[in-house]
Amino acid sequence: MTHDSELDSGPWYRRRLGGGLCAAVLLIAMSGVLFLNLREEPVARSSEKRCLSVVHSMVRSGDWMVPRIQGQARLQKPPLMYWAGAATASLLDDTSAFAVRLPSALATLALVALVIAWGASLGGIGRGLAAGAVIVAMYQLTASGRRGDAEMLLAFFCAATLFAFDRLHFTRRHALLPLLGLLAGLALLSKATAVFVVVLLPILVFLALEGELRRLREPGLLGAIALAFAIGIAWYVAIVARVPGAFESLWQDLVLPLGFSSEFGVDAKHYQPVWYYLTVLPRRAAPASVLLPIVLWRLWTTRVYRDDPRMRFAALGFVAPFVAFSLLPQKQAHYTLVMLPSLALLCAESLAALAPRARFWLARGLGAPFALAGIAATALLALYFHWLEARPLALIVLASLVVGGLFAVALVAALRGRLAGFALAAVPAFLLVLALQRGVAMVRAQTIEVDGLTHLTIDERERLYRVSREQPWFLDLFQLARERDNGG
Repeated sequence: MTHDSELDSGPWYRRRLGGGLCAAVLLIAMSGVLFLNLREEPVARSSEKRCLSVVHSMVRSGDWMVPRIQGQARLQKPPLMYWAGAATASLLDDTSAFAVRLPSALATLALVALVIAWGASLGGIGRGLAAGAVIVAMYQLTASGRRGDAEMLLAFFCAATLFAFDRLHFTRRHALLPLLGLLAGLALLSKATAVFVVVLLPILVFLALEGELRRLREPGLLGAIALAFAIGIAWYVAIVARVPGAFESLWQDLVLPLGFSSEFGVDAKHYQPVWYYLTVLPRRAAPASVLLPIVLWRLWTTRVYRDDPRMRFAALGFVAPFVAFSLLPQKQAHYTLVMLPSLALLCAESLAALAPRARFWLARGLGAPFALAGIAATALLALYFHWLEARPLALIVLASLVVGGLFAVALVAALRGRLAGFALAAVPAFLLVLALQRGVAMVRAQTIEVDGLTHLTIDERERLYRVSREQPWFLDLFQLARERDNGG
């Protein structure tokens, strides 16, 4: 998160090398967050359980056309995630949850790389790295990236389709038309109806605002749209022809988000008020959501980037789905995931647009508390590994010095008002803490919640009981069960 000129100055080869190294470090650190103990994390969410069951059925039966759970066809979701999980399971000869989670984790890394590339195309490598740093600092990205369901594939293919349209529209490179159609088709196979809100709506609103709706009549663009629908609808046609009652089931799933069942009675399963996402988005995008006031200020003062068409299109990738999902009766918290890539681009541009004095006080006002919180989190994780994991003290001290040292450097940079220096130290430190928290502490907590204490050794139980008696606040902090044994 830095002003564009700070990383975009100097010879081109130095910019490219420096930007590439920073992007590589960011992706490697994010890989640690996604893959650490990914295999061991228990299957707790119902969406992941359903995906795993369908993948098991596909691998066992060899029928990849009709998703099934316990012999019953499950047609609520398109099959791309099931196919990806089944392909991974077949290639690795592994039908565990890891095979279903791997496509999500890889899609997350691809999404971060795409956001960096999109941001760099908008304002240079500094802008791209800022956008990448923002999106990895969003809670929902990590949560969905470690989960074996369709949400991350949908987010990646929708963002990739929007970026492909951006490049097609502003460069007039017609060679991108097949790629646009392919990406849109894969987005439809990820989670069909959401694509109309996340991809088609921003494109239509943008073309309308720019007075260019006539572009929709161009043969090349019509061909790309036809290719997308051919890819996305082919499976549905095959299912309707093969599975009795499939049309009625698919129709009900199509109209349900509008608040109606197939009989057109109100039947939304997840009804929420219109202001629902005003409270959900800040939590789902935390801690990067502290930048939301700056983004809203920037959207207002620029009239949604009236004089910058490329940024206007990027902004509509966030604004249009936010408004549309808010107006739909059926809402779920994870719908915000598809908005995060565009929101990250807006955050990066808003930071770049701040006056130097404003960036100085932003670094102090937000950066310093963040760095202090990181130092505190490092200390708590050190206690966790000492009290509950019983790891070697020397290793704990060394790791704490490295991570705490990075946060200390970030704190000094923040107090000096140096936003770029703060980001370069704080982002990798944050990702290291996040990897340990999500990949170790949270996995332990979820395993105890799902399986009880029967999987723990006697020594591990004794440590848990001892901390439970002496430091009950500590277990509450890490959401660990206290003195509970589901199975003796």
